[in-house]
Amino acid sequence: MSKRCREYQPSDLPPAKRNRDLVTDPVDRLSSLSDELLLNILSFLPVSSLNLCQTLSHRFHTLSGDSELWKRQYYSQWVRPRARRLANVRRSTLPGRTEYSPKVSTWLDHSHLAEEGKVTNWKRQYRLRHNWSRGLCRVTEVEFPQPTSPPALVKLCAGNVFTADAPHGLRAWAAKDPASCLANIPFPVAQEKPSMLPTALVVSHQQSQSEIVVGFESGLFNRYIFDVQTSQLILRSSHVGLCDGAITAMALSSPYLLIVSQHRNLSLYNLGDQSHELETIVDITRPHELASLKADNMVAPMTLSLRASASEIVATVVYSFFHIGCGWSQGIQELRFDKDGQQLDCRIASTVDSQYGMRPLQGLSPSLMRRHSATVETVDNEDSAPVVPSILHRQPPTSMSYSHPYLLTSHADNTLTMYLVVSDLESLFVRGGQRLWGHTSSVSAVQVTNRGKAVSVTSRGDEIRIWELETAVSSLGSRRPWKDENSIQVSPGNKRRMESVSAPMPKSIQRDLDGLGMVPSVPQEMSRMHECVGFDEERVLLLREKQLGTQLLECYDFT
Repeated sequence: MSKRCREYQPSDLPPAKRNRDLVTDPVDRLSSLSDELLLNILSFLPVSSLNLCQTLSHRFHTLSGDSELWKRQYYSQWVRPRARRLANVRRSTLPGRTEYSPKVSTWLDHSHLAEEGKVTNWKRQYRLRHNWSRGLCRVTEVEFPQPTSPPALVKLCAGNVFTADAPHGLRAWAAKDPASCLANIPFPVAQEKPSMLPTALVVSHQQSQSEIVVGFESGLFNRYIFDVQTSQLILRSSHVGLCDGAITAMALSSPYLLIVSQHRNLSLYNLGDQSHELETIVDITRPHELASLKADNMVAPMTLSLRASASEIVATVVYSFFHIGCGWSQGIQELRFDKDGQQLDCRIASTVDSQYGMRPLQGLSPSLMRRHSATVETVDNEDSAPVVPSILHRQPPTSMSYSHPYLLTSHADNTLTMYLVVSDLESLFVRGGQRLWGHTSSVSAVQVTNRGKAVSVTSRGDEIRIWELETAVSSLGSRRPWKDENSIQVSPGNKRRMESVSAPMPKSIQRDLDGLGMVPSVPQEMSRMHECVGFDEERVLLLREKQLGTQLLECYDFT
């Protein structure tokens, strides 16, 4: 009997496997497009997508890194938002609906990057500004042996670091690699003293050379030229500026030099033409003294500012003084000279009214002045004039920095105070005052630029903060706090492993020692913060002074 055939339904069979030969790849519609079309498509992508596209292929790596794409991103992220914050920028100069404008006039202080004929790596510029906004950087430390002499003086200018100390003289270092010395020139030995002790250092950059002036304890100051192309330091001239004491502060706006001695004598010099060729001998032409004044009310800390225009020279001295009502305040004395050194005007202002929250009459329009006068009469009749200052400092500031129009002071109560100095042909006054919060310990050093960018450092140098002060100008003089992000703390990516050796003591052990009345003998490596050396568009330099007689130069690189 033959076997019965199995009856089955076609639906019981498993699904047939797909033939691999029949599977086709997705249609590649991008490779056939031209580079111009792809660049237009990529211009609508955010920065995160542009970085991702650079990992797809060699072609997309090139297209996604196109300089014009990153120029648009730079404009949209950094230039246009700042232009909207500035009240004096006319809306007609800004593009209406688009987020990018190729006109150099709309780039404001970034116009030097967008000048015609200049090649700019826009992706690098974007990354640099992004790192500044987040506080991301790398730190490089260079240790300077310093036996018994006072700490060295350090300045940063145009990507170069200049140090001045008695044993080694004047030295130039590359900020990219601070461990290698580019040039060195010893200080000339004085006849009456075996060595010359530098007490002040100032640097100014012009074209392909930097001008350095070093002030000494004997009142002498030397003028040097550093050629960037040949990396040479040349002594230009040596001059006895002040015979009554050491030079404590200087300001340089080539060719003009402003110096102050420890006995509060102020002198203004014209250093002469800077366009002649470098020489290997001391220049026989001496600096010409334009003016000399005696200041009786200057109290440390103080700062100098010097700016020159086509018709006049403006020298500004900012100092501290004690006011009975609002404590320590700042006085501002502005001296105006013509090109021949003749004094044109002398004006004095202070921050007292700003600390009380009073608005200066010089900054008001005629209609507002009449309204203010009527209000003052009513207030006086009601005896409700302000008697308690809104800003009160019981201790003198630890440091101050003035770069017109921004005046910034640091204090031991973990805060900073910002003022806006208004100076025109008719008046000089201080507009408002604002306390800046963010530090967790005493602030010992601060530096500010005329664009409102500032860097502050604590007394031990363990906390560095970056400030963008333009957003706080609108809140000056008002009692409402600055609600925007006050500052950004610098967070070096390679700093953690440097500090892992000296980790803090656990809190449990600390509590046990406190209960027994014992103080742990933890050696403090850093004794104090010497000064905030300075910063530029790419780096911040700090100088720490150790207990063992050495100094540590730290370079925070944001590139």
